[in-house]
Amino acid sequence: MILRFLSSHKGLIFITLGNLLGAAATGIFWLLLAFIQSADEYGKTNYEISIASLAASAALLGLNTTVTTYVAKGSSKIHVQSNQIILISSGIAAIIVSYFNWILGFFVIGMAFWMMSTYELLGRKMYKQYAFVNIGARASQLFLSILLYYLLGITGIAIGFTISFLIFSQRYFISTREFSRDFSELKNKIKFSLNIYSFNMSNAFLLYFDKLVITPLFGYAILGYYQLGFQFLLFLGMIPISFYQYLIPEESSGLKKTRVRSLGLFVSVGLSAMLFLASPWILQHLFPNYMASLNSMRIMSIGIIPMMIVWTLNSKFLNKGDTKYILFGSAIYLIFQIGLIFYLGKIMNIIGLALAVVIALIAQALFLFISDKHLQQQKQKKKNNNNNNS
Repeated sequence: MILRFLSSHKGLIFITLGNLLGAAATGIFWLLLAFIQSADEYGKTNYEISIASLAASAALLGLNTTVTTYVAKGSSKIHVQSNQIILISSGIAAIIVSYFNWILGFFVIGMAFWMMSTYELLGRKMYKQYAFVNIGARASQLFLSILLYYLLGITGIAIGFTISFLIFSQRYFISTREFSRDFSELKNKIKFSLNIYSFNMSNAFLLYFDKLVITPLFGYAILGYYQLGFQFLLFLGMIPISFYQYLIPEESSGLKKTRVRSLGLFVSVGLSAMLFLASPWILQHLFPNYMASLNSMRIMSIGIIPMMIVWTLNSKFLNKGDTKYILFGSAIYLIFQIGLIFYLGKIMNIIGLALAVVIALIAQALFLFISDKHLQQQKQKKKNNNNNNS
């Protein structure tokens, strides 16, 4: 039965494989840096990369998810028109970020091009190619960034990331041949893109914004300890992201994937328990100098469960066109996370920072779950009324 299920959802397997192996390469990179660098330098590296990554995410304007959704629905020009806008927005973001470090500007452009390429592949359901592009970019980042770090320091890390992004942005560069002044398809999707933009930015804030706040408040060393635990959450968080990326194009095509959603929740519970129980052994045997991350890692392991709920429900709202719930859910997450970083971080230090992430995810998941149930009740009530009238 399991083999039959997997054979009928090969796309999910390729996406998950691509995300997990890509995340594994990224995780190995950051864990190697934890061996090589002190906690203070490790925190500084995360700080600079987070600035560039957040800027690249902001430059996407929600157009990456728009491309995935509407390419799957049959749009033929949405990716070309979106890529034209990205050329401008990423250029502006790059100029701003260059104030911190000139190479970070190129990092922003490379990451934006690469993201648009991967999301176009998802929209076209080219899942094997998506896996190749994701794994290839992350593996080359691991090799190039470590090599260039020994030659150029932290700047070399940013150069390694940039080169890797550009090498695997082939779909973006192909689309430049069709650039024109035609934005007819994109004009009708602006409202959709802006609503999705808030959701995408909330995820970017989850990944990067905390580093920008933690550093001035607590210093690079605390950020280094916190980030080690966060890396494990990011790695296992690839599972919820894989389900989300699979459900959007599949359900946009009119297919229902209820069993896939149930499987996702079951898997997230297992992953959470696994990381919670394995945390002491991982730190004691692999990272003895980072034992201060233990409680943070255990707390963040719980976040995998609400993260799965958030990603799968957002794919459901997205395909229904109810983007306002995604917008409100994102706002709830940001309010809770930012507020709790300041409040709990000062009171409970690293533990408080971890709790800020998990509580924000739980609040977002609860809102989306209640909203989904409310919509289902309204739909059923309307159906009953129509039956009574007939």
